[in-house]
Amino acid sequence: MLNKSSKFWLILLIIAAIFWLGAINVRFIIGNELLIFDEFNFRVSIPPDEENVIFKMIANSSILIMVAYVITFISAIIFTVKAKINTRENPWFLMCCILFFVFAPIEFYAIYLDLKFIFLFHSNPPNHDELLKIFGERIGLLKGVPWVAILSYYTIVVVAVIQPLKKSHEQLEDEKRRAIEHSYVYTYHEEDDLTIHDN
Repeated sequence: MLNKSSKFWLILLIIAAIFWLGAINVRFIIGNELLIFDEFNFRVSIPPDEENVIFKMIANSSILIMVAYVITFISAIIFTVKAKINTRENPWFLMCCILFFVFAPIEFYAIYLDLKFIFLFHSNPPNHDELLKIFGERIGLLKGVPWVAILSYYTIVVVAVIQPLKKSHEQLEDEKRRAIEHSYVYTYHEEDDLTIHDN
């Protein structure tokens, strides 16, 4: 059972993750307005005012994504420490931790690119060509690894709900007992002791 502190950080983690993943989906929909359908090329026929509105929406959604991710990341660390979940009984939890934390360096580098985009947008006047360059770099970051990360995050949701490979304390004790029963214990005999003493 989780204590009150662990429950608080778990609830904060869930709420922040909902905002974070939701904002990612929103930014994806907005960003598609800059791209030609089914191609990784930018549209050249967008009026400057419309393009500016799209950039503003991307910048605002990126702020929400950054804040929500940082809260999610901190909450995940504190929850993992405070909950003290037995990973032998709950290997699914270990799977979730690996899927989440392994992409943390990539997410923080993506935050760096998002900050560049936001600061450049709020410069006066904003450089649209440079904004498109940063946005393109953000989409193609590490040849699409962030998209793999997003799939992993949704996999975490599924794994956390289904909780595969979960074992009870009784099952672990039974496995331990069977391992002892089938293990081989070598017992020295007097002849072995004499041989070792002579050597």
